[in-house]
Amino acid sequence: MITGGVRAYLWGGICATGLCFAFIELNGYEDGRIFWHLLKIHDQVAAGLMMCILLSALIAARFKWLERVPVDEFLGLLERQKHLIALILWIALSIGTKVIYRDHPLAMDEYAALFQAKIFAAGSIHGQFPPDLIDVLIPPGFQGQFLVADKLTGEVYSAYWPGFSLLLAPFVALGAPWACNPTIVALSVLLIARIARDTVDVPHAAGWALLFALASPVLLINGLSYYSMPAHLLLNLAFAWLLLVPTNLRIGCAGLVGGLALCLHNPLPHMAFALPWLVWLARHRGGRALMVIAGGYLPLFLLLGVAWVLGHAGTPLAGIVSASGPGTTASDRALTSIQAIATFLRFPDGDILLVRAGGFVKLWLWASPLMLILAYLGFRQSDRPGIRLFGYSALSTAIAYFAIRFDQGHGWGYRYFHGAWGVLPVLAALGVRRLTERLEGGVRIEALILVVTLMGLIFLGALRTIQVGDFVATHLEQRPPIQSEGRQILVYKGAGYFGLDLIQNDPWLRDPTISLLRPPRDAEDAVVRATLPGGYVVRQNGFGRSYWSRDHAEKGGSAGISAQ
Repeated sequence: MITGGVRAYLWGGICATGLCFAFIELNGYEDGRIFWHLLKIHDQVAAGLMMCILLSALIAARFKWLERVPVDEFLGLLERQKHLIALILWIALSIGTKVIYRDHPLAMDEYAALFQAKIFAAGSIHGQFPPDLIDVLIPPGFQGQFLVADKLTGEVYSAYWPGFSLLLAPFVALGAPWACNPTIVALSVLLIARIARDTVDVPHAAGWALLFALASPVLLINGLSYYSMPAHLLLNLAFAWLLLVPTNLRIGCAGLVGGLALCLHNPLPHMAFALPWLVWLARHRGGRALMVIAGGYLPLFLLLGVAWVLGHAGTPLAGIVSASGPGTTASDRALTSIQAIATFLRFPDGDILLVRAGGFVKLWLWASPLMLILAYLGFRQSDRPGIRLFGYSALSTAIAYFAIRFDQGHGWGYRYFHGAWGVLPVLAALGVRRLTERLEGGVRIEALILVVTLMGLIFLGALRTIQVGDFVATHLEQRPPIQSEGRQILVYKGAGYFGLDLIQNDPWLRDPTISLLRPPRDAEDAVVRATLPGGYVVRQNGFGRSYWSRDHAEKGGSAGISAQ
């Protein structure tokens, strides 16, 4: 029988999950701020399911059949077949981006990245909108926050730093932008297993880390999206892995990886993660090592970061734009960017403390059951420098965002922490061994953890997939009636829940569908006549009007209309 010690950990997980449920009950609400909305409609359900999984584990711990669970064989199989697993994962996520996520950039953060990637794939640095239509092609509240537009020239581009869009651009050029994040996640899973093998000196560490990663919905669901967070996770892991054996070559390569990570969309995720490693490098390798890593950082940081800010209106964190237009200089933009950064900082008041508590609730509920407890055990009971630095990176990332005045808005899991999330499966792999060393019945404890983790993989993974698929489908139902092919204009009147997020256009309006915020009626008629000169058919619903090319509307009839 499992000893009382491990049951105490199970009860700890049950209590933590119960506290998460209670926190959401007290603070979550529907149809308000999206952060609290998703906590209420998705995460509270997940808390109930996780509670059931942990209670089932508490019951299973009483039975002797756990001794017959082939833990070593299963973990060994995972380790031997990790490349096949990564391939299967890539295929599943690629299909999921089309079937579950509808190949649609749900949030404006995602749209801005894809928008800029399309620009880069076309060999340009900005798109072009008709200057007099900018306020209907980009809702005014989104200008500067997600996209930057010059109303004199019509130039338009992302307000974020361009690193992730550059990674996405080759996939856009190949006609498969949906394959970018599945590729990044598949590589991340392999790197997590490699780091665990290199740093955790216990049997089957790579298998445990791989299993914990696969059983955590946050890693997989973000792989369906167009968020830059999976890229932050991969590059931060690669940066740390290179520094585990700090030769001059690896230190320089870590700097190159870090330079790209700084410029993915804003520099904070990498700065927070890298700080403990840079302090350790300075203390143990001295100024020469810092010069080597700085030499790696500088090229991409100057090209993709500094040059982007000085040459464009976007700021390091987006949200506020630098002065632009005739007469503005690079120094003007630099000064305004610095001032803009200050507007994002805020001493952590009650509201910040509350939303960060909500972030930690998400961190727990989007992870494999018990993984965070095991990660803490692995960190606390190891004196190996690499393990300690992984833990410090997680801690510094968590602390850094207490100074940021935003909740995370949209996002799956605790999006602000995702750049450091990859260290948790590695720490948890060590935590399993530390737990079995401290308590009696090691074989059955490992079997129980394996069973709990597999239940999380199956049931929590299925729940999150259904939740995200339903959320995306419901969001897309807020469009005006859509014709399945042919040119059309969708005019949104701003109804629905985050309905303006559906106003997404190609950087040169090359797509057959153009989306507009409802302009004055005479302007609307002029745009429609200019865009659909052969005549049009009008349809409408509670969210807006659709103007369909008459030829396609008459050919397709009602069969050409997508189901709403």
